[in-house]
Amino acid sequence: MLHKSDQPAIVLRQWLYMLFLMALGTLAADASVSVEERLEAAIHQEVVFGDLNGAMGQYQAVIRESGSRPAVARALYRYARCLEKLERRTEAYNVYARVVKEYGDQPEAALTRSRLAGWEYSVSGPANLKFERGVPGKLPDAWFVPALPNDVDHWAQLRRSGCRSHGGCAVVLVPENAPVRAGNLMQSFSAAAYRGKTVRLAAWLRLEPGAPEDRGQMWLSVDRADDKKGFFDDMSDRAVLSPEWTFREIRARIDRDATSIKFGVMSIGRGRVWVDSVSFEVVP
Repeated sequence: MLHKSDQPAIVLRQWLYMLFLMALGTLAADASVSVEERLEAAIHQEVVFGDLNGAMGQYQAVIRESGSRPAVARALYRYARCLEKLERRTEAYNVYARVVKEYGDQPEAALTRSRLAGWEYSVSGPANLKFERGVPGKLPDAWFVPALPNDVDHWAQLRRSGCRSHGGCAVVLVPENAPVRAGNLMQSFSAAAYRGKTVRLAAWLRLEPGAPEDRGQMWLSVDRADDKKGFFDDMSDRAVLSPEWTFREIRARIDRDATSIKFGVMSIGRGRVWVDSVSFEVVP
């Protein structure tokens, strides 16, 4: 409960934050400002003012625009910290994993390894496989795409029409201005409940081609302890090329030291790949 005595401090804090935002806008517009100064301003926005979403936008700009490996590594690490504070642990884990994999020579990699030591996924299994939850035209609930938060809906969308089932489905897109002609809708979760078991990933897919070489692929990947790779299959030898609904499945034996399981659907090329009735289950 706020007291009258608290109000001057709150007003002062709001006034200071408005001044900070004005200064931040000046920094963003000034081409002579170094990337290190932009990063320091973003960290101040995150830590001092607690504006996580605003700071994340600044980190995204550095990641997108900077050619400096140290700056990008630092921005990725801070971006993951914001995700973690927002309880978006699956996304945070994947950004941390990117820091370790792509920027292992930077100081942030050591910080990241410390945060990942003993990390337990908050997601224990797949969710929303029938696409029942979510807003049409937006990224389906429980799924994510490897893109900046402001761009996710341009890469994958929930649909209520055009589906094979009577519920919902999703379409994986590749934006016209995409630097890489590959879209990827995916999930990631702990392997603890599946270690030593055989699983089956299945779904119905169809392709809306934009060019002759377009294709759709489902994939399943297993990560093991100590950064070792486990099972991997991306259906490159049996890609979906048909505009008709096509059933596909992948079976895998999950390693006993598996740490996480990832799966998804890719649209490779200029086309769209529709996915419906996904299932993930343990089989004999």
